[in-house]
Amino acid sequence: MAVLDGVTLPPRWRITPRLLPGWPIDGEHLLELWPCGRTTEGRLSWLYRLSRYGRTIFNATDVSSPIGVTLSTESLIATGRTVLAFLTLGEGDTDEEYFSHYTRAQLNWRDQFAEALSGYALDDLCAYCGGDHVSPGCASI
Repeated sequence: MAVLDGVTLPPRWRITPRLLPGWPIDGEHLLELWPCGRTTEGRLSWLYRLSRYGRTIFNATDVSSPIGVTLSTESLIATGRTVLAFLTLGEGDTDEEYFSHYTRAQLNWRDQFAEALSGYALDDLCAYCGGDHVSPGCASI
């Protein structure tokens, strides 16, 4: 069981070469997360990086937790699901303006992989085993 800064990583997660908690979503994609400070309202600001075969697709710090959240296994899972839910939005899921800042590579990635990966962010259905639980913590529970 991997532990980083006193936080036990969820099953299937690992510490990456960047020394960040990483969620290997499937055999190709890795989502790395780490809190990078607090907002003026007391929310955790999160650094995230989604890569495919080690190549960065998205890298930003534009996601914050709810007020009062502390770094924990549960906050890693919740943040991972939130980030993945936003990154896997496709055409028709939101207005086109949402994608106006995407690069051509990000749009191509969205068109090829977003729909398939969106299942891993679902509330109560595991995309790994089909069970009635959240995907990021699955180890065939």
